[in-house]
Amino acid sequence: MTFLSTVRETLFSREKVEEKEKGFGTFIGVFVPSILMLFGVIIFLRLGWIVGQVGLSTTLMIVTSAAFIAFVTTLSMTAIATNIEIGKGGVYYILSRSLGIEIGAAIGLPLYVKQSLSIAFCVIGFAESLHDLIPQWPIVSISIGTLIILTALAYFSLSGALKIQVFIFVSLIASLISLFMGGGEFISPSPETFTPEPATSLGFWTIFAIFFPAMTGVEATVSLSGDLRKPERSLPLGTLSALLVAYAIYMLIPVFLVKNVSLELLSADPLIMQNIARIPSLIILGIWGATISSALGGLLGAPRMLQALAEDGVVPRIFARTFGKDKQPRIATLTTFCISFCGVYFGSVNVLAPLLAMICLICYGVLNFSAGFETLMANPSWRPRFRIHWSISMLGALLCVLTMLMIDAGAAIMAVALIILFYLIAKRRALSGAWDDMRYGILVFFSRFAIYQLAYSKSVAKSWRPHFLVFSKNTEGYSNNLLEFTQAISQSKGFLTMASFVPQELDNEKEKQELKRTIAKDLQKQNIQALVHIMHTHKITAGMTQMIKSYGLGPLQPNTLVFGGVADNESQEFAQVMKEAYLKHFNVVILNENRSKDLLPLQDRKLAGDIHIWWDEKNIENSELMLILSYMLQTSPLWKKTRICLKGIVDNETLRKQEMEKFKQIGISKRLPLDVEILVSDESRACFYPLVEEFSKNAGIVFISMRAPKINESMEDYTTYLNEITLFSTNLPPTALVLSSKSTPLDNILK
Repeated sequence: MTFLSTVRETLFSREKVEEKEKGFGTFIGVFVPSILMLFGVIIFLRLGWIVGQVGLSTTLMIVTSAAFIAFVTTLSMTAIATNIEIGKGGVYYILSRSLGIEIGAAIGLPLYVKQSLSIAFCVIGFAESLHDLIPQWPIVSISIGTLIILTALAYFSLSGALKIQVFIFVSLIASLISLFMGGGEFISPSPETFTPEPATSLGFWTIFAIFFPAMTGVEATVSLSGDLRKPERSLPLGTLSALLVAYAIYMLIPVFLVKNVSLELLSADPLIMQNIARIPSLIILGIWGATISSALGGLLGAPRMLQALAEDGVVPRIFARTFGKDKQPRIATLTTFCISFCGVYFGSVNVLAPLLAMICLICYGVLNFSAGFETLMANPSWRPRFRIHWSISMLGALLCVLTMLMIDAGAAIMAVALIILFYLIAKRRALSGAWDDMRYGILVFFSRFAIYQLAYSKSVAKSWRPHFLVFSKNTEGYSNNLLEFTQAISQSKGFLTMASFVPQELDNEKEKQELKRTIAKDLQKQNIQALVHIMHTHKITAGMTQMIKSYGLGPLQPNTLVFGGVADNESQEFAQVMKEAYLKHFNVVILNENRSKDLLPLQDRKLAGDIHIWWDEKNIENSELMLILSYMLQTSPLWKKTRICLKGIVDNETLRKQEMEKFKQIGISKRLPLDVEILVSDESRACFYPLVEEFSKNAGIVFISMRAPKINESMEDYTTYLNEITLFSTNLPPTALVLSSKSTPLDNILK
C-alpha cells in the first residue's frame, strides 16, 4: 500500500467497507491528497514576497506558466498511469518501466535527492514562521529539531504520522478562510502595483524558479491508480480539479494582497498574511500544517523511492531492508534524514527552491516525452484509459526544456550533464530489469523512418563504405583475422553481420536463439558491434548462396562479403558461391585462416609490420578497392602508425621508373599516404608468388588481387585457380584476397 493511499484510508475511515472494496472515488482518492501536496510553504511564506518583488501582473504570469506546465504534465502522467499498474517508487517506477532502468535510475536518483531536499525546504519554512514568534530561537536550530522529531515520528510510528493529516487538512482550509475574510486598509492600485521599478525587483525567471515547486507534487498521486474505482476518470478529474483549485487560490491571493498591502510591506514581511487575516493564529496553523504535512509526506515517500531504487539494484540493496510489523524502510529513512539535514544546515528556502525546480523540470520533461512518444508510436501495448494527443505531451516536454534554459542555462546544462553521468554509470553497471520498456519501440520508430528515407533516396558515392557480411568455414566460431579485420575497417560505422550455420538436422529454434545470444555476447565482450544471423543448412556453401541471394532489408544490404578461407571438401561449391557473389555485384574478400598464428593483432599486442598492396594492372577495380580498404584499415587505432606500401612488378628498369612516377601520382591525386616500391623481374608473372613471399614476409597484412570467373570458364578451372591462390596465401602473413564488384563507384570514391 502506498503512503497516500494509507493517508486516504486514515482520513476517511468512516466510509463503508463495501465502498472501499470497490475502490475510492475522485474526491477522497485523488483530490484531497493532491491538494495536500500543492499547498506548501510557498503559499504562506513566499507568495506575498513574490508579489512584492515583481508586482501583480508578473506574479499572475508566473503562476499561470507554472500551472500550465503542471497541467500538461498531469495529463501525460494520467495517460501513463492508466496504461500500467503503478508500483512502488511513483515517478521512478513510471520512468524505469517506460524508458528503461538506466534512464529511470539517472532521473530517479536526482528525484530522490530532490524529495529529500524538499523536506528541508518545508522544515525551513516552518522554522521561519516559528522564529518570527520566538526570535531568540535560531532558524537552523528550529529546523534541525523539527526534522529530528518528524523523522522519529516517521521512523517509529507510521500510524501516528498518518493521523496528523486530519489536523493538517482542517487547518489549511481554516487558514485560507481566515485570510480571505480578513483584510487591511484598502489600497488603490497604481502602475507600480502591477510592475515595480526594475531596479528594485528580481527577474521573472529567478522568481519563477522560487515559485515553481509550489505547483509540483501531484505526481505522487499516480501511485493511487490501483486503488480507485474508475482510475481513467478519477485520476484526470481529481488531479486536474486539484490543480485548477490550487491555481485559482494562487491567483486570488496575490489580487487580495495587493488590494490590502503595499508592495514594500509584502517584500519586507514574509508573514504579512498573519497580520491581515481575520484570525491571525489560523494563518500560523496553516503554515505549520502545510509545511509539516509536506515534510512528513516526504519523510514517508522519499525512503520508499530509495527502497524501490535499491530493489531494482540501482543503489546497494541494504537500502531496501525493512523492519517491524509494518515493514518500514528504516535505513532508507535515516539516509533521507541525513540528506535533509544537509539541506537544512547549508540551505535556505530561496536557495533550495531553484534547485528543486530544475530537478522537477527534468522529471516533468521526461514524463511528457515518454507519454508523447508512446502515443506517437501507437504500439498495441499502449492502451491508456485516459488519452491525450501526442503533441500536447511533446509541448509539455519542450516547455520544460525551454523553462530550464531560461531560468539558468548553465545550471540546466550541468543538471543534464549530471543526468547523463548517472545514465552512463547505470549503463556501465549493466543494470537489467525483468520488464519490457519502450526503448525497442523508439529504435524501431526511428529506424523505420530512416529506412524508408533511404529506400527512396539516391545512393551517392560520397557516402559509400563497406557493409560486411562475414562467413567462416569453421562452424565453431570466428577466428581473430575475421573479427579484427572487419572491425578495424568498419570501426562501428558500417553494418557488420556475422553469419553462422548449423546442421539441418539440429533445426531447433531454441538452440538457434541460444547460439545467437552466445555469439552476440562474445562479440560484445570484444567491443565489436555486429548483427548475428544463424541459419540451418545441410551444407555451408548452400547457406552462403541463400544468404547472398536474400539477406538484407530494403536499402540496408551488405555490399562486401568476407570469407574465412575455403573448406577443403567444398572447394568446387565455393567456386560457385564466388560466381554467384560476383553476379550479384558483391565485393569479395577472402582471408587466410591459418590458425597456427594470429593473423591480425589483438588489442593487447603491439602491431608489427605495414600494410602491403600488390598492384594488379589488369584488374584496376581490385587495386582501387584494395587502396580504399587499406586506407580505412590504417585509420583504425591499432593500425594508425603503420605505412601503406604500394608494390608492383615490372619487366625492366624503364618501366620501373614509369610505374614509380605513376604510383606517386596515384598517392597525390587520391590523397593517400603511399610508400611506393617497384620490383624488376624478367618473368614478372611467373615470379609473382615467390616475390610476394620474399618482399612481404614481414608485412602486417598483405592485399592481393583476385580475378573474377571468366566468361564460359568451367567451374573446375575456376576452382583450380581459387585453390592455387588460397593455398599460396597460407604461406604468407595475414592476407586478404580482394575481388571488386563492377558496381562499386570506385572512381567517384577516390576523387
